[in-house]
Amino acid sequence: MRYRIALLFALCAMGGSAQQLAQYSQYVFNQFSVNPAVAGSKDCLDIRLGYRKQWVGYPGAPTTGWASLHGVLRAKGKPFQANKHGIGVFIEADNAGNYGYTSFLLAYAYHIQMSRSFYMSMGLFGGVRQVKLAVGEVTLADYNDPVMGSRSSVLVYPEVTPGIWFYSKTAWAGMSVHQLLGNRINDVGVDSRFVRHIMLSGGYRYRIGRKTAFVPSGLLKFAGGAPAAFDINGMVEWNRIYGIGLGYRNGDAFVAMMKIGFLKFFQLGYSYDITTSRLRTASSNTHEVILAITPCRADDGAKRMISCPAFD
Repeated sequence: MRYRIALLFALCAMGGSAQQLAQYSQYVFNQFSVNPAVAGSKDCLDIRLGYRKQWVGYPGAPTTGWASLHGVLRAKGKPFQANKHGIGVFIEADNAGNYGYTSFLLAYAYHIQMSRSFYMSMGLFGGVRQVKLAVGEVTLADYNDPVMGSRSSVLVYPEVTPGIWFYSKTAWAGMSVHQLLGNRINDVGVDSRFVRHIMLSGGYRYRIGRKTAFVPSGLLKFAGGAPAAFDINGMVEWNRIYGIGLGYRNGDAFVAMMKIGFLKFFQLGYSYDITTSRLRTASSNTHEVILAITPCRADDGAKRMISCPAFD
């Protein structure tokens, strides 16, 4: 049974009609994974570590781990800059059954000041993805099935993702195109390819008190041959330290989430997905944890362009 489930995940991952990218519930707390133009959007180094375990107890269920780092390049002695450059690194490992991939991406973004408190940035991820499929561990009714061209596959492909991003102290919006090259996947499937994924995201911070704010957001995803998928979230924050919220992913799950700041430079985010699809009969438990480290200095706010991005 385990191998049949694993093969199902592998075929879904390779098929043109299925989502081929890792899925995140806390996309607001992990914006750099969605759009490379986020690189350098803060005044300091931004480090994030994350782990997601989907459908706990379900054999071959997806498991994702990632790490990211990005910051702004600033000329020495010039804290105030109208335009700026951002660089970063994003590493991600995703496994589902016998199929998995590891991505290593470098990011560059150029930020243009549009007004006193509003920026536009354009960015690019460039790197490689290593795809792994342990075909030898799958039981097939027909061992000559052309869907599986080899007993084991470890393949490496170039990966490019462009993005554009608009942000201020109170709002953000962006678009990115993942798997832009649409590489053909050799030895696995019949004309299998990486499908382009278009992601649109946006949100706004509504202040409802001196220290309290409500942050609604949305993420819309389009992939060739698959129906549109969307996430909507809403979080109430206090003093930008504590937050609690709810979300919904169409046809998949309701999400409960929270975040807490501690030790000045650290934030911890956690989300729990309650599955609403038919998979809930096997498992309805999905956990996601993110640790953020942002050692920003308490400089004079007048020297900063965007001291507190809305998506922070």
